[in-house]
Amino acid sequence: MPINLLKLPSLVGAMVVTELDYQEIFLLTLCSRRSLSLVKKARITVPKLTFRLEKCDAYDSFVIGVKIAMYDWYYVTSVIHVPKLKLGGVANANPVLDDESDIESWYVEVPVYDEKTPDYDEEDPDYDEEDPGHVVASFRHRIKRTSEPMEVQKETQNHVNSIFHYSGPYKLYLSMECEGQLPNITNVKHIVIEDGTIDEQFLTKLLTTYPDPHTLESSIVGELPKDSPFFQIQNIAVHSRCGPDYFHNFAGRHLWLDSVTLTEQDVIMFLRKWITEDAYHNLETAIISVTHPLSINADVIRQAIEFEEYDPNEPEKRPENYVCAAPFDDFMTIEEFPLRKENVVEVRQVTDGKRAYLSIDDSRVEFLVHKY
Repeated sequence: MPINLLKLPSLVGAMVVTELDYQEIFLLTLCSRRSLSLVKKARITVPKLTFRLEKCDAYDSFVIGVKIAMYDWYYVTSVIHVPKLKLGGVANANPVLDDESDIESWYVEVPVYDEKTPDYDEEDPDYDEEDPGHVVASFRHRIKRTSEPMEVQKETQNHVNSIFHYSGPYKLYLSMECEGQLPNITNVKHIVIEDGTIDEQFLTKLLTTYPDPHTLESSIVGELPKDSPFFQIQNIAVHSRCGPDYFHNFAGRHLWLDSVTLTEQDVIMFLRKWITEDAYHNLETAIISVTHPLSINADVIRQAIEFEEYDPNEPEKRPENYVCAAPFDDFMTIEEFPLRKENVVEVRQVTDGKRAYLSIDDSRVEFLVHKY
Protein backbone atom coordinates (compact mmCIF):
# COMPACT_ATOMS: atom_id res chain seq x y z
CA MET A 1 0.00 0.00 0.00
CA PRO A 2 1.55 3.36 -1.03
CA ILE A 3 2.40 5.78 1.75
CA ASN A 4 2.27 9.54 1.35
CA LEU A 5 5.50 10.71 2.96
CA LEU A 6 4.21 14.25 3.24
CA LYS A 7 1.33 13.14 5.48
CA LEU A 8 3.66 11.46 7.96
CA PRO A 9 5.04 13.36 10.96
CA SER A 10 8.06 15.36 9.87
CA LEU A 11 10.53 13.30 11.91
CA VAL A 12 9.13 9.99 10.64
CA GLY A 13 9.16 11.21 7.05
CA ALA A 14 12.79 12.26 7.37
CA MET A 15 13.70 8.83 8.78
CA VAL A 16 12.04 7.14 5.79
CA VAL A 17 14.01 9.36 3.41
CA THR A 18 17.29 8.20 4.96
CA GLU A 19 16.47 4.63 3.89
CA LEU A 20 16.25 5.56 0.20
CA ASP A 21 19.17 5.19 -2.19
CA TYR A 22 20.81 8.30 -3.62
CA GLN A 23 18.93 8.15 -6.92
CA GLU A 24 15.58 7.85 -5.14
CA ILE A 25 16.46 10.77 -2.90
CA PHE A 26 17.31 12.90 -5.92
CA LEU A 27 14.06 12.03 -7.70
CA LEU A 28 12.04 12.75 -4.57
CA THR A 29 13.38 16.31 -4.52
CA LEU A 30 11.94 16.88 -7.99
CA CYS A 31 8.37 16.04 -6.99
CA SER A 32 7.47 19.23 -5.16
CA ARG A 33 8.80 21.96 -2.91
CA ARG A 34 7.50 20.05 0.11
CA SER A 35 9.34 16.86 -0.85
CA LEU A 36 12.50 18.88 -1.45
CA SER A 37 12.13 20.43 2.00
CA LEU A 38 11.62 16.97 3.53
CA VAL A 39 14.85 15.69 1.98
CA LYS A 40 16.80 18.67 3.25
CA LYS A 41 15.42 18.12 6.76
CA ALA A 42 16.73 14.54 6.65
CA ARG A 43 20.28 16.02 6.57
CA ILE A 44 21.70 13.29 4.32
CA THR A 45 25.40 13.71 3.61
CA VAL A 46 27.83 12.01 1.20
CA PRO A 47 31.62 11.50 1.43
CA LYS A 48 32.45 12.51 -2.16
CA LEU A 49 30.59 13.53 -5.31
CA THR A 50 31.83 12.66 -8.78
CA PHE A 51 30.91 14.08 -12.15
CA ARG A 52 31.45 12.47 -15.50
CA LEU A 53 31.11 13.98 -18.97
CA GLU A 54 30.68 11.24 -21.56
CA LYS A 55 29.00 10.40 -24.85
CA CYS A 56 25.54 8.84 -24.72
CA ASP A 57 23.52 8.23 -27.90
CA ALA A 58 25.69 10.78 -29.74
CA TYR A 59 24.94 13.45 -27.10
CA ASP A 60 27.02 14.73 -24.20
CA SER A 61 25.84 13.21 -20.92
CA PHE A 62 26.60 14.66 -17.49
CA VAL A 63 26.57 11.83 -14.93
CA ILE A 64 26.63 12.42 -11.17
CA GLY A 65 27.45 9.78 -8.59
CA VAL A 66 28.54 9.26 -4.99
CA LYS A 67 31.96 7.73 -4.41
CA ILE A 68 32.27 5.79 -1.16
CA ALA A 69 35.48 3.83 -1.69
CA MET A 70 37.66 2.50 -4.51
CA TYR A 71 34.93 0.38 -6.07
CA ASP A 72 31.85 1.71 -4.27
CA TRP A 73 30.06 4.11 -6.58
CA TYR A 74 26.36 4.98 -6.44
CA TYR A 75 24.33 6.50 -9.25
CA VAL A 76 22.52 9.77 -8.48
CA THR A 77 21.38 11.16 -11.83
CA SER A 78 22.47 12.04 -15.34
CA VAL A 79 21.57 14.97 -17.55
CA ILE A 80 21.78 14.73 -21.32
CA HIS A 81 21.62 17.75 -23.60
CA VAL A 82 19.42 17.26 -26.67
CA PRO A 83 18.39 19.78 -29.34
CA LYS A 84 14.71 18.85 -29.12
CA LEU A 85 12.44 16.80 -26.89
CA LYS A 86 10.31 14.11 -28.46
CA LEU A 87 7.64 14.37 -25.78
CA GLY A 88 6.03 17.25 -23.98
CA GLY A 89 8.12 18.87 -21.31
CA VAL A 90 7.77 18.18 -17.61
CA ALA A 91 6.94 21.34 -15.71
CA ASN A 92 8.17 21.56 -12.13
CA ALA A 93 8.91 24.20 -9.53
CA ASN A 94 12.37 22.74 -8.98
CA PRO A 95 15.16 24.49 -10.95
CA VAL A 96 16.57 21.17 -12.16
CA LEU A 97 13.38 20.58 -14.19
CA ASP A 98 11.60 23.12 -16.33
CA ASP A 99 9.41 23.22 -19.42
CA GLU A 100 12.45 22.23 -21.49
CA SER A 101 13.00 18.97 -19.61
CA ASP A 102 11.92 15.37 -19.78
CA ILE A 103 12.72 12.38 -17.57
CA GLU A 104 13.09 8.91 -19.02
CA SER A 105 13.57 5.72 -17.01
CA TRP A 106 14.62 2.15 -17.72
CA TYR A 107 16.06 -0.94 -16.10
CA VAL A 108 19.68 -2.01 -16.51
CA GLU A 109 21.54 -5.14 -15.49
CA VAL A 110 24.14 -4.32 -12.88
CA PRO A 111 26.51 -6.66 -11.01
CA VAL A 112 26.34 -7.31 -7.28
CA TYR A 113 29.42 -9.10 -5.98
CA ASP A 114 28.06 -10.12 -2.60
CA GLU A 115 25.42 -9.11 -0.11
CA LYS A 116 27.63 -6.44 1.40
CA THR A 117 28.48 -4.83 -1.92
CA PRO A 118 26.35 -1.93 -3.19
CA ASP A 119 24.71 -1.96 -6.59
CA TYR A 120 27.14 -1.25 -9.40
CA ASP A 121 26.20 0.52 -12.56
CA GLU A 122 27.51 0.22 -16.08
CA GLU A 123 27.96 4.01 -16.08
CA ASP A 124 30.25 3.76 -13.04
CA PRO A 125 33.80 4.78 -14.09
CA ASP A 126 35.12 1.68 -12.26
CA TYR A 127 32.65 -0.79 -13.81
CA ASP A 128 34.45 -3.96 -14.95
CA GLU A 129 32.74 -5.57 -17.94
CA GLU A 130 35.00 -8.63 -17.77
CA ASP A 131 34.01 -9.44 -14.20
CA PRO A 132 30.44 -8.24 -13.69
CA GLY A 133 29.68 -10.60 -10.79
CA HIS A 134 26.08 -11.53 -9.97
CA VAL A 135 23.77 -9.54 -12.25
CA VAL A 136 20.47 -8.04 -11.09
CA ALA A 137 18.01 -5.58 -12.62
CA SER A 138 18.22 -2.02 -11.34
CA PHE A 139 16.11 1.07 -12.02
CA ARG A 140 17.76 4.04 -13.70
CA HIS A 141 16.63 7.44 -14.93
CA ARG A 142 18.10 10.37 -16.78
CA ILE A 143 16.98 13.90 -17.50
CA LYS A 144 16.87 15.23 -21.05
CA ARG A 145 17.15 18.99 -21.37
CA THR A 146 17.27 21.44 -24.24
CA SER A 147 18.53 24.33 -22.12
CA GLU A 148 22.04 25.69 -22.54
CA PRO A 149 24.44 22.94 -21.28
CA MET A 150 26.71 25.20 -19.21
CA GLU A 151 23.72 26.57 -17.33
CA VAL A 152 22.27 23.10 -16.81
CA GLN A 153 25.52 21.72 -15.41
CA LYS A 154 25.83 24.51 -12.86
CA GLU A 155 22.17 24.21 -11.83
CA THR A 156 22.52 20.47 -11.37
CA GLN A 157 25.66 20.82 -9.27
CA ASN A 158 24.02 23.42 -7.05
CA HIS A 159 20.91 21.28 -6.59
CA VAL A 160 22.86 18.12 -5.71
CA ASN A 161 25.03 20.13 -3.32
CA SER A 162 21.97 21.45 -1.53
CA ILE A 163 20.18 18.12 -1.05
CA PHE A 164 23.32 16.32 0.17
CA HIS A 165 24.71 19.31 2.10
CA TYR A 166 27.98 18.94 0.23
CA SER A 167 30.74 21.53 -0.03
CA GLY A 168 33.80 19.34 -0.52
CA PRO A 169 36.01 18.82 -3.58
CA TYR A 170 34.80 17.02 -6.68
CA LYS A 171 36.21 14.32 -8.91
CA LEU A 172 35.68 14.83 -12.65
CA TYR A 173 35.84 12.10 -15.29
CA LEU A 174 36.22 13.78 -18.67
CA SER A 175 35.79 11.84 -21.92
CA MET A 176 37.73 13.23 -24.87
CA GLU A 177 34.91 12.02 -27.11
CA CYS A 178 32.89 15.00 -25.89
CA GLU A 179 33.31 18.21 -27.84
CA GLY A 180 32.72 21.78 -26.85
CA GLN A 181 33.36 23.52 -23.55
CA LEU A 182 34.57 21.92 -20.36
CA PRO A 183 31.87 21.26 -17.73
CA ASN A 184 30.73 24.33 -15.84
CA ILE A 185 31.38 23.05 -12.32
CA THR A 186 33.50 24.38 -9.49
CA ASN A 187 35.92 23.05 -6.86
CA VAL A 188 37.23 20.23 -9.09
CA LYS A 189 40.32 18.76 -7.43
CA HIS A 190 40.66 15.30 -9.01
CA ILE A 191 40.58 14.96 -12.82
CA VAL A 192 40.59 11.75 -14.85
CA ILE A 193 40.92 12.04 -18.64
CA GLU A 194 39.40 9.13 -20.58
CA ASP A 195 38.98 7.97 -24.19
CA GLY A 196 41.98 9.69 -25.70
CA THR A 197 45.03 11.83 -25.11
CA ILE A 198 45.52 15.52 -24.42
CA ASP A 199 48.21 17.93 -25.58
CA GLU A 200 49.85 20.94 -23.95
CA GLN A 201 47.22 23.35 -25.29
CA PHE A 202 44.32 21.36 -23.87
CA LEU A 203 46.21 20.81 -20.61
CA THR A 204 46.63 24.57 -20.22
CA LYS A 205 42.91 25.06 -20.84
CA LEU A 206 42.09 22.32 -18.34
CA LEU A 207 44.25 23.78 -15.57
CA THR A 208 42.91 27.27 -16.25
CA THR A 209 39.31 26.08 -15.96
CA TYR A 210 40.00 23.96 -12.86
CA PRO A 211 42.95 25.63 -11.09
CA ASP A 212 45.01 23.90 -8.43
CA PRO A 213 43.78 20.30 -8.73
CA HIS A 214 45.52 17.89 -6.37
CA THR A 215 45.30 14.88 -8.73
CA LEU A 216 45.39 14.36 -12.50
CA GLU A 217 45.21 11.03 -14.34
CA SER A 218 45.63 11.23 -18.09
CA SER A 219 47.41 10.30 -21.31
CA ILE A 220 49.45 13.19 -22.70
CA VAL A 221 51.10 13.63 -26.09
CA GLY A 222 53.99 15.97 -26.78
CA GLU A 223 56.57 17.62 -24.57
CA LEU A 224 55.74 19.92 -21.68
CA PRO A 225 57.84 22.94 -20.68
CA LYS A 226 59.78 22.63 -17.46
CA ASP A 227 57.74 25.39 -15.83
CA SER A 228 54.38 23.84 -16.75
CA PRO A 229 51.89 23.96 -13.85
CA PHE A 230 51.33 20.28 -14.59
CA PHE A 231 54.49 19.40 -12.65
CA GLN A 232 53.22 21.26 -9.57
CA ILE A 233 50.16 19.00 -9.25
CA GLN A 234 50.57 16.89 -6.14
CA ASN A 235 49.49 13.54 -7.62
CA ILE A 236 50.08 12.63 -11.27
CA ALA A 237 49.40 9.40 -13.16
CA VAL A 238 50.27 9.32 -16.86
CA HIS A 239 49.20 6.34 -18.96
CA SER A 240 50.86 7.31 -22.26
CA ARG A 241 54.47 7.19 -23.36
CA CYS A 242 56.59 10.00 -21.98
CA GLY A 243 60.19 10.99 -21.42
CA PRO A 244 62.31 11.28 -18.26
CA ASP A 245 61.47 14.99 -17.95
CA TYR A 246 58.16 13.94 -16.40
CA PHE A 247 59.88 12.76 -13.23
CA HIS A 248 62.88 15.10 -13.43
CA ASN A 249 60.53 18.11 -13.20
CA PHE A 250 57.98 16.66 -10.80
CA ALA A 251 57.51 18.55 -7.52
CA GLY A 252 54.55 16.76 -5.96
CA ARG A 253 53.84 13.76 -3.74
CA HIS A 254 52.76 10.77 -5.85
CA LEU A 255 54.00 10.05 -9.38
CA TRP A 256 52.88 7.07 -11.46
CA LEU A 257 54.22 6.78 -15.02
CA ASP A 258 53.07 3.86 -17.11
CA SER A 259 55.45 3.95 -20.10
CA VAL A 260 58.65 5.99 -19.76
CA THR A 261 61.60 6.19 -22.12
CA LEU A 262 64.66 6.47 -19.88
CA THR A 263 68.16 5.23 -19.14
CA GLU A 264 69.91 4.07 -15.99
CA GLN A 265 71.51 7.52 -15.75
CA ASP A 266 68.06 9.12 -15.58
CA VAL A 267 67.21 6.93 -12.59
CA ILE A 268 70.57 7.64 -10.95
CA MET A 269 70.05 11.40 -11.36
CA PHE A 270 66.58 11.08 -9.85
CA LEU A 271 67.88 9.14 -6.82
CA ARG A 272 70.85 11.44 -6.21
CA LYS A 273 68.65 14.53 -6.22
CA TRP A 274 66.43 12.96 -3.57
CA ILE A 275 69.37 11.72 -1.47
CA THR A 276 71.04 15.15 -1.48
CA GLU A 277 67.68 16.93 -1.05
CA ASP A 278 68.20 18.99 -4.18
CA ALA A 279 64.68 18.10 -5.32
CA TYR A 280 61.60 15.98 -4.55
CA HIS A 281 61.11 17.47 -1.08
CA ASN A 282 57.47 16.36 -0.90
CA LEU A 283 57.80 13.05 -2.73
CA GLU A 284 56.11 10.01 -1.19
CA THR A 285 55.88 7.47 -4.02
CA ALA A 286 57.26 7.19 -7.55
CA ILE A 287 56.24 4.18 -9.62
CA ILE A 288 57.89 4.23 -13.04
CA SER A 289 57.43 1.58 -15.73
CA VAL A 290 59.70 1.74 -18.78
CA THR A 291 58.62 1.61 -22.39
CA HIS A 292 58.87 -1.81 -24.02
CA PRO A 293 61.33 -3.09 -25.23
CA LEU A 294 63.65 -0.97 -23.07
CA SER A 295 64.99 -2.50 -19.87
CA ILE A 296 66.74 -1.26 -16.75
CA ASN A 297 70.02 -2.65 -15.45
CA ALA A 298 69.55 -2.60 -11.68
CA ASP A 299 73.23 -3.40 -11.03
CA VAL A 300 74.37 -0.23 -12.81
CA ILE A 301 72.09 1.87 -10.63
CA ARG A 302 73.08 0.15 -7.40
CA GLN A 303 76.76 0.71 -8.13
CA ALA A 304 76.15 4.46 -8.36
CA ILE A 305 74.42 4.99 -5.00
CA GLU A 306 74.79 3.95 -1.39
CA PHE A 307 72.14 1.61 -0.09
CA GLU A 308 71.41 -0.93 2.63
CA GLU A 309 70.24 -4.41 1.73
CA TYR A 310 67.49 -6.25 3.54
CA ASP A 311 68.74 -8.44 6.39
CA PRO A 312 66.42 -11.45 6.85
CA ASN A 313 67.94 -11.94 10.31
CA GLU A 314 66.66 -8.51 11.39
CA PRO A 315 63.32 -8.11 9.62
CA GLU A 316 62.06 -5.72 12.28
CA LYS A 317 64.38 -2.98 10.99
CA ARG A 318 61.82 -2.11 8.34
CA PRO A 319 58.02 -2.34 8.11
CA GLU A 320 56.54 -5.49 6.64
CA ASN A 321 54.54 -3.51 4.08
CA TYR A 322 54.35 -0.01 2.70
CA VAL A 323 50.76 1.21 2.66
CA CYS A 324 50.34 3.51 -0.32
CA ALA A 325 48.21 6.62 0.09
CA ALA A 326 48.20 7.63 -3.58
CA PRO A 327 44.68 8.64 -4.65
CA PHE A 328 44.77 6.88 -8.04
CA ASP A 329 41.81 4.60 -7.35
CA ASP A 330 41.10 4.30 -11.09
CA PHE A 331 44.72 3.49 -11.95
CA MET A 332 46.30 1.77 -8.99
CA THR A 333 45.58 -1.83 -8.04
CA ILE A 334 48.33 -2.21 -5.43
CA GLU A 335 47.58 -0.75 -2.03
CA GLU A 336 50.44 -2.36 -0.11
CA PHE A 337 54.02 -3.00 -1.20
CA PRO A 338 55.96 -5.75 0.64
CA LEU A 339 59.29 -4.40 1.94
CA ARG A 340 60.93 -7.41 3.57
CA LYS A 341 62.39 -8.74 0.32
CA GLU A 342 65.92 -9.07 -0.99
CA ASN A 343 65.25 -6.96 -4.06
CA VAL A 344 64.08 -4.01 -1.92
CA VAL A 345 66.99 -1.87 -0.72
CA GLU A 346 67.01 1.13 1.59
CA VAL A 347 68.46 4.54 0.73
CA ARG A 348 68.84 7.55 3.02
CA GLN A 349 69.08 11.30 2.67
CA VAL A 350 72.49 12.62 3.66
CA THR A 351 71.36 15.37 6.03
CA ASP A 352 68.50 14.02 8.13
CA GLY A 353 68.73 10.28 7.41
CA LYS A 354 65.23 10.13 5.96
CA ARG A 355 64.64 6.66 4.51
CA ALA A 356 63.14 5.38 1.28
CA TYR A 357 62.74 1.90 -0.16
CA LEU A 358 63.88 1.17 -3.69
CA SER A 359 62.94 -1.79 -5.86
CA ILE A 360 64.18 -2.15 -9.44
CA ASP A 361 63.63 -4.84 -12.02
CA ASP A 362 64.18 -4.73 -15.77
CA SER A 363 60.93 -2.89 -16.48
CA ARG A 364 59.93 -1.01 -13.32
CA VAL A 365 61.22 1.29 -10.59
CA GLU A 366 59.40 1.57 -7.27
CA PHE A 367 60.51 4.34 -4.90
CA LEU A 368 58.65 4.56 -1.58
CA VAL A 369 59.53 7.20 1.01
CA HIS A 370 59.30 5.95 4.60
CA LYS A 371 56.47 7.39 6.68
CA TYR A 372 57.35 8.64 10.15
